[in-house]
Amino acid sequence: MEEYHYTARIYDRLLGPFIKPIRRSVLSLVKKYKYTYILDVCCGTGDQLKLLGKHGFYGEGIDLSAAMLEVAGTGEHKANCIQQDATQMHYEDAKFDLAMTAFALHEKDHTSARKIVEEMVRVTKEGGDILIVDYELSEKTSLFSKWMIYFIEWIAGGEHYRNFKSYIRKGGLPELLSGIELREIERYYFGRHGIVLVLYRKKVCCCTPYA
Repeated sequence: MEEYHYTARIYDRLLGPFIKPIRRSVLSLVKKYKYTYILDVCCGTGDQLKLLGKHGFYGEGIDLSAAMLEVAGTGEHKANCIQQDATQMHYEDAKFDLAMTAFALHEKDHTSARKIVEEMVRVTKEGGDILIVDYELSEKTSLFSKWMIYFIEWIAGGEHYRNFKSYIRKGGLPELLSGIELREIERYYFGRHGIVLVLYRKKVCCCTPYA
């Protein structure tokens, strides 16, 4: 039985109040940059895609969880999601204007998380954008936020929790993205500086400036 068999249908109700500000910020960035083709990697219940679809933006998603994808296919604004391994995407190179992922990298082992980011970069057009939301714990993060984040991840338990601790110990996104040629465009913090949203731009090519 898969990890989200029992929780998929209540996932958005449980986390919705905490994630809504992030969802709205992603929507604002999509409106600002007017992306045409959007990919949501590890899309879960498709909640972000449903919000984008409600505002007239087309996106598609991939996830390994059949339970999450079943939820993604329900509701007034159904999300266009398919079951696919994010470390080995079946998309051609440079297909999307924006590839995004939220709260998916910290729970993977380093090799898998790195491969997901590399695949996101591969399927994004030159000059296109990569959007990542995940934890960032630092001296600026409130003690309450640190406690809550560790508590949530501890509840997830097992390999998920071990990978989270490794992700934090190694320095989070900066270490994970080391050597990947992306330029940071915008950055926002949530949850008393415990969660970061970063928008990166993919280099046009090795010999020309950024878009």
